[in-house]
Amino acid sequence: MRRHTISLLFACVLLLLLAQTAEAHAQLVRSEPAAGALLNVAPKELRLEFSEDLDPSFSRVQLFNSKNQIINAGPGLIDAAAPTVMQLALGALPKDSYTAIWRSRSAVDGHISEGSVPFGVGVAVTTTSLIPALGAPDPATESPPPLDAVARWLNLLVAAIALGGLPFGALVWRPVFRAWSATAGDGGHQAADDALTRLIRRLILIGGGLFLLTNALFLLSQAAIAADVTLAQAFGAPALQLLGSRTGQLILTRVLLTLMIIGLAWRLPKAGGGAAWPWWVAIMLAGAVALTFSLSAHGAAEEQGAALAIALDWLHVAAMIAWLGGLIPLAFAIRIARRNPDQALPLALLIPRFSRLAVASIATLTLSGIYSYYLHINQLDLLAATTYGRALLIKLGLFGVLLLFGGINLFIFSPRLRSAGNQLARRFGGNVRIELVAGALLLLAVGAMTSVAPSKTAWDQHERQGLAQTATLGNVVLTLRVAPAQIGDNEWAVDVTDKRPGAQEAPTKVLLRFDMQGMTMGQLQSETQTTDKARYTTRGSFTSMGGRWNVEVVLRRAGFDDVTHTFQIDIVRSVAQAQ
Repeated sequence: MRRHTISLLFACVLLLLLAQTAEAHAQLVRSEPAAGALLNVAPKELRLEFSEDLDPSFSRVQLFNSKNQIINAGPGLIDAAAPTVMQLALGALPKDSYTAIWRSRSAVDGHISEGSVPFGVGVAVTTTSLIPALGAPDPATESPPPLDAVARWLNLLVAAIALGGLPFGALVWRPVFRAWSATAGDGGHQAADDALTRLIRRLILIGGGLFLLTNALFLLSQAAIAADVTLAQAFGAPALQLLGSRTGQLILTRVLLTLMIIGLAWRLPKAGGGAAWPWWVAIMLAGAVALTFSLSAHGAAEEQGAALAIALDWLHVAAMIAWLGGLIPLAFAIRIARRNPDQALPLALLIPRFSRLAVASIATLTLSGIYSYYLHINQLDLLAATTYGRALLIKLGLFGVLLLFGGINLFIFSPRLRSAGNQLARRFGGNVRIELVAGALLLLAVGAMTSVAPSKTAWDQHERQGLAQTATLGNVVLTLRVAPAQIGDNEWAVDVTDKRPGAQEAPTKVLLRFDMQGMTMGQLQSETQTTDKARYTTRGSFTSMGGRWNVEVVLRRAGFDDVTHTFQIDIVRSVAQAQ
């Protein structure tokens, strides 16, 4: 007992050392010079400030000139005293248009962010430098990185398999076994206790071994993403570098805790009739494993209330492991009841007891999920507009499936158990198998959610790219883009998709005409430029006042009728707000 207590305290100390307040997803907050700035004198340095601490090993910035030549290869300096700031000394810069391309890695959850800061010294900034390139992914709807999402899913799935039997054994099986033994005597139920205990040991040993492998996969996948190399190339220096980061320390702590649980599993007494304290020590260690997930979750990003967010996320993960992981030993117990009803515990006692654990888990998941929604989304329209929100909708749908079959078991089948006894084992077993499949798919949705930016963060980055509106006019599709969508100087682009036969080869002009609603100020016109006949761009202070502007797009092609459409754009942000 003393040795296990010392081990547990050692594990908790490690976790407390790692429990720091930080932001998830290192997004650019501001830059000096600002994106799109037109400077008369070259700055001495580039200063990029991010939303949270950077991982110095995998964060960098490089400076390019207008000819796409590297002027400064970086990687830039991150001061330990100011871990959210990346600096790049510039030296003497001739008159030209420049673009600083940065790549950051979150020191909390390891997510990668990329972007650019264009500015000009004595000349105008390269046209459309503030507008995303054609085909560039939208931060709000960017797909989850497959390798990252799968690695996170496997980690959660195997954690539930390896650890879910512990709360089932202590909170469900043990009280039911003792109550039945007190009233019915031995009755051969010791064989069922032995079988259930062996199953949970195997789940811990085999599942724990797989959990170590999935954590190794997660480490390599994170190293590959951080270093921008293949999974095979992540072996060696990238993986070793990552081990020195917060992500690596959490993985090492998780591995150490798992090894302690595996070591304890060899000596676990019978779930029903043995000593209880080894089970509770194992449950506490499993809780510490769950905490390592929460310390790298999105909730750790909050500047205020990070401790509450981490605690609630921990309860969310722990409830998930207890509920979904407990379905496996429950299915095993139902199988025993179906094959050897005389040597099995009565389902009339076992099912209601598990239902109590499930109801407590559901309540915890629901309350912590509501808080997570408030923290990371908090707008109903972002559920459909962002990848994170869509994954949450899928998760909620699967959660509903679990609730449906859990409700059928609790309210329809459970009342019949008093009369039918273990004869309902087949029906219960079928429902539990469906719940297991739904639970595995639910965890896949969770893996997708944790591999992308939360809705609030993603939508903020989406808005930083400016505004975009699309109009379909017969065989022509016009998309008007403006960035940074501020009062004053903006970059404008019109993306043209023209399916009329021969239109692409015809001489083309695209005009933009600006006038503000409610103001008599005349109509301004600008002719755009193009290099690829797909995007037509211009730049200027056409929207000099805040309000709603009519922006008429005129597509003029020789031999074809003009195509015109008037977009309504709300320009309300000042320069400072846009930055």
